[in-house]
Amino acid sequence: MRLLLQMSLLNVLLFVAKLSAADPPPDVVDFFRVMTQALADAHSDNGLLSNDAATFLANFDPSMAGYAELRAGVEDMVARARVGAALEFVADGGDDNKRTLDVDWTLEIEGQRPRRATLKCTIERSGNKKKWKITSLAPVSFFKF
Repeated sequence: MRLLLQMSLLNVLLFVAKLSAADPPPDVVDFFRVMTQALADAHSDNGLLSNDAATFLANFDPSMAGYAELRAGVEDMVARARVGAALEFVADGGDDNKRTLDVDWTLEIEGQRPRRATLKCTIERSGNKKKWKITSLAPVSFFKF
């Protein structure tokens, strides 16, 4: 299944599924959909909400390599601009507790040209509720403003 998640600069989610080589389970697709929506919702221009990357960052294991750099980049990015994301799963493997994925990720940052890279990502189930968390991501510099 080829999955495209698109958050416009107006934080509108467009969810389109197409056939491709990578076919992650529905709960993995939903994990990334919710996570990218949290990134799109993190910036606020209306003054009623604060710029808050915490919901997006809660999807990452804080003990993963590069987490501090990721957090700093995402917090800086959402403080400065609206952000949208488009994702396509290029490769997916693993089981119900750990998966490795190659994710073709495009970031749309207000005032910048879109940036695109294939990110190497490992997700693992964690906690009593067995929710997915990203335990490795490369390169984390992709999220630097």
